[in-house]
Amino acid sequence: MKRIWILTGLLCFIIISPEANGQKVWTLVECIDHAHENNLQVKRVNLQSKSAENNYLYSRAQVLPNANVGLDYTYNQGRALNTDDYEWINQEFYDGSVGFNSRMNLFSGLSTYNNILQSKYSLLSQVESVKELKNDITIQIAGAYLQILFNVELLKIAEEQLKVTEQQVAKKEKLVEVGNLSRGELYEIQAQMSRERSTVTSARNDLAISYLTLAQHMDLEIHSLDEFQISIPELGIEDANVLRSIDSVYNDALVVLPRVKAAEYNLISFEKGLKAEIGGAFPSLSLRYATGSFYNSLAVTPGTGDPYPWNDQLIDKRRQIITLGLNVPIFNRLYSQNQISNAKVSVLDAEVALDQTKQILYKTIQQAYADARAALDNYDSNLETVKATDEAFNYTEQRFNVGMVSSVDYNIAKNNQTRAQSDLLQAKYLYIFNTKILDFWAGRTISLEVSN
Repeated sequence: MKRIWILTGLLCFIIISPEANGQKVWTLVECIDHAHENNLQVKRVNLQSKSAENNYLYSRAQVLPNANVGLDYTYNQGRALNTDDYEWINQEFYDGSVGFNSRMNLFSGLSTYNNILQSKYSLLSQVESVKELKNDITIQIAGAYLQILFNVELLKIAEEQLKVTEQQVAKKEKLVEVGNLSRGELYEIQAQMSRERSTVTSARNDLAISYLTLAQHMDLEIHSLDEFQISIPELGIEDANVLRSIDSVYNDALVVLPRVKAAEYNLISFEKGLKAEIGGAFPSLSLRYATGSFYNSLAVTPGTGDPYPWNDQLIDKRRQIITLGLNVPIFNRLYSQNQISNAKVSVLDAEVALDQTKQILYKTIQQAYADARAALDNYDSNLETVKATDEAFNYTEQRFNVGMVSSVDYNIAKNNQTRAQSDLLQAKYLYIFNTKILDFWAGRTISLEVSN
């Protein structure tokens, strides 16, 4: 029941002119932009991209030295070691220390450098994944938008056919009243009118559902649908771009499509990760610096025996340490070998994934090209069919008006005409959609601007 009310409401605002009530008229570009901004999956992938950016910044920071400051203050009671003269005592006293240390990697087999590059290309791959998701949404929106345009024209055909039939019913009713036509003929044409009214109702429902589908793809709230209307350009087959060859589209797609770039960056990222793991098996060189001091409440000034001020202690007892360390991996229970082997597998997997991406892309372009080619051929043949069925219907209608053709023959001619018009319309929009998608994959923006 809820669905019925939604469709009923949609029918109301579809029929009313948007200009008359001040409704916003959405263009295709506006629909796509709204979907990109409000799609929850896009928001999630953007957050994942932000995590990849954080990882990249973290990896870059690994070339910097670390720095730590330590402070401690200790209260001692009972038997304890006096850290000033290193004798055991049994009384209360206080001691403390302050220190600073820093460590910097000088060489680690270039593993740090390659880790930075791995994080960089992982970030670039994630950015392209966001773009690819937006591309998928763009295609969804374009398909839903064109479906509305198709259903609008389909509804016009149904309404025009119904209008013609209603006129025939009115004429036949007058002929029946004066006794020049049998009621059987009238009943037949009335039945045709009922069927066409049902067709109009179905077409209106299809149009409403297509509006609802577009709104859902846009992530537009349902309560806003009473203000939702799109721009309806009158597209012809000539408004579609010239159908390009499969190889031409494919070669351009390899350069511009985010899905290919994402797979390429992902492969480079794993290659850098392999180099980082190999570098981890090399000796590493590090530099460490530390300085600190300490004090004790029992300390006395040398030579005088007077209490030793804590600030003087910190200055006098200060010391510095500089350490140059070399670490040579000898045996780490096959950890490095395992990491390197797994990194090699990841590289091989990324190579296969890239090849698979290109293969799927080529097959998809092949299919879209075949669909566009078939739609164009169907359009050309249906165009001739429409001309023939129009002429056949006009001839049959003239004979029907003078009583030389039965209602059955009239309905057959009329149905043939309607079917031919619908098939022509379907072929037109299939061709427009597939050519737009092929151009989009080749790096062009999807547009429904009509030619002058």
